[in-house]
Amino acid sequence: MNDSNILDKIIKSQEEEKKASLNPQELVNFILKDLNQREREIINARYGLENIETKTLEAIGKKYEITRERVRQIEKNALKKAIKTNGLEEKMADLVSLVVKYIHQGGYLRLEESLFDDILENSQEENVDENRLRFIFKYFLNDYIESVDIIHTERAWKVKDKNLEHYTPIIEGVKNILEKKDEPLHLSEIIKILEQEVIDEKLSVIIKDIENWEEAVKSYLQVSKYFKKNLFDKWGLTHWRLISPKRMRDKIYLILQKYKDPMHFKIIAEKINLEKFDNKLAHPATIHNELILDDRFVLIGRGIYALKDWGYQPGIIVDVVKQVIAEAGAPLTKEEITKEVLKRRQVKEGSINLVLADKNIFEALEDGSYKLKD
Repeated sequence: MNDSNILDKIIKSQEEEKKASLNPQELVNFILKDLNQREREIINARYGLENIETKTLEAIGKKYEITRERVRQIEKNALKKAIKTNGLEEKMADLVSLVVKYIHQGGYLRLEESLFDDILENSQEENVDENRLRFIFKYFLNDYIESVDIIHTERAWKVKDKNLEHYTPIIEGVKNILEKKDEPLHLSEIIKILEQEVIDEKLSVIIKDIENWEEAVKSYLQVSKYFKKNLFDKWGLTHWRLISPKRMRDKIYLILQKYKDPMHFKIIAEKINLEKFDNKLAHPATIHNELILDDRFVLIGRGIYALKDWGYQPGIIVDVVKQVIAEAGAPLTKEEITKEVLKRRQVKEGSINLVLADKNIFEALEDGSYKLKD
């Protein structure tokens, strides 16, 4: 093993130790230790440092029977006092080290949600810890990181004093790739095309310049308003129907594609609600109506639907049996018919037997096979 591999392992081990020992609650307690009880209570309530819910100035004012403006003054003075806490820089050292490293890996820019996922991997109360980190980031890490205003996203952070000259060329490069391909792509596919097919000289320089190229591209895609990842871990343009579906029938299509199995319409509704495409709730009755009206979907059992692309056939069982025999161009045994019908519909074998017993449609031959009656 060479020296660089040993050093990488040591650095990785130290990083994991810092993350495992990170305790946002302990950091907040240290930050607020010099405040009086009312100041601590107000700061905790305003930023959700003990419970995930944050309180408004008005709600806190009612509790202490003071005005909103007085609450604001107490909050402001308490923050000034907390920032001057002795030993704060030393106490924050491990967190600063982790945060700067993770943002640096993302090309000096990280989406807050993604950054918190990395830092709070071992958290037992992730939601409240996110509030605590957000509070710490905003007021106590200003010498190291800063929020980003030019990025069209919910929240993002960058390394202090690092410019984002790489961001726009990469975003424009990916936009061009997706518009030409006109379909969602995996991150690895996007990166491969960027590396092999990009002719922009400036982008070629950037690729060589960024230390962790793949992580940077991923980070920029997460931050940008132009891109979104779908259920299949593929990136596409945000306005594409198969990336950000607006209509229920598009959501149904994505769910069936994701699970690759026929589903009852009630289960489809549940899956849509679990995915949280948007704030619209999927009701089973609505889903059932959409399934009936869209010819991409086929009823193959009682309330069970599949994608037509999978080879399933619409119609009642007798129609499916007739088509199976007709397509074969020769008589088929009951076993052969059953096997082929079950590929197209989810029915009980007994139902197929009942259909074959109809002598007005099917003729049973001496060898046990069946043909369509002339």
